[in-house]
Amino acid sequence: MAAPQAHVYLLLGEEDLLADHALAEVLDRLVPAAERDLNLDVVRADEIAVTDLITLVDTLPFFGRRRAVVVKDVDLWKPPDQERLAGYLERGAPPSALILVAAQLDRRRKLYTTVRRVGEILEFPRLTMRQLPGWITERVHREGRRIDPDAVEALVALVGPGLRQLSLELEKLFAYVESLERITRRDVEAAVSRLSESTIFALVDAIGERRAGEALRALGDILREEAPPYVLFMVARQFRLLMRASILKARKKPLTAIQEALGVPPFVARKIMEQVDAFPPSAFPAIFARLQEADRAIKSTAHPRLALETLIATLCLPEPQAVGGRS
Repeated sequence: MAAPQAHVYLLLGEEDLLADHALAEVLDRLVPAAERDLNLDVVRADEIAVTDLITLVDTLPFFGRRRAVVVKDVDLWKPPDQERLAGYLERGAPPSALILVAAQLDRRRKLYTTVRRVGEILEFPRLTMRQLPGWITERVHREGRRIDPDAVEALVALVGPGLRQLSLELEKLFAYVESLERITRRDVEAAVSRLSESTIFALVDAIGERRAGEALRALGDILREEAPPYVLFMVARQFRLLMRASILKARKKPLTAIQEALGVPPFVARKIMEQVDAFPPSAFPAIFARLQEADRAIKSTAHPRLALETLIATLCLPEPQAVGGRS
């Protein structure tokens, strides 16, 4: 019986976790695991010349029905190399299956249009912010658990929109909650949070004392390690704690009662009470308005760092009324 016809695939998109899953499924269809030692080559585009790749793809299978060649980071090829491979593919189906993987590829160029004509293109764009909650909820359900909507929101804010990192953090979260079926926002903050309390305290201290230069330097240090949505989440969380502490202090509540209400360790409660005096209750509406503006800017513009820098600089303005703007 004749061997099945070889195929050409292009796995295209920035969501590499989904692309990796698709690659595994394609390979399962093409080359049995027991035959891959002899019949599977995986290379990077910047590590192999197109002429050498064509030689690999022209090679017949060894003691098996099909060979496959996987080329990752195809977008690293220069246009002449892409054109050369497209010309080869136009001559007919190669002896080996060819699977190309790229985060981005110019759809106007010959390689894309050729693969679309002679093979299959599977696309994996980044999930939108509206799609992420569904993906997270479905992933949690596969574990036989459920997750609160505000816990999903916290997870995205802490980790960012990348599915690979979200998947890793979910595994850590599952281990943290052990046998519990319900995952709460507090579980997420406890298991996933990476930014130390002391770092956020230093930033908020500088804001409270209107030291804009120091606050921006602290922000710069944080952004070397953390994504802007995560930083905004932690800054907003700190101001929510400060607002609650301010209300409780005005009610003459003792420190132990404030600590219990905030759900934080004793040293955190003490530090929060040290910061409260720098933020009178009347300042919080304007602060949260600025936080909402920063959140919109981070989600809708290509300059999330600038949005955070603008937020911090504005919060450091000496006049309380300037923080929120005129009504």
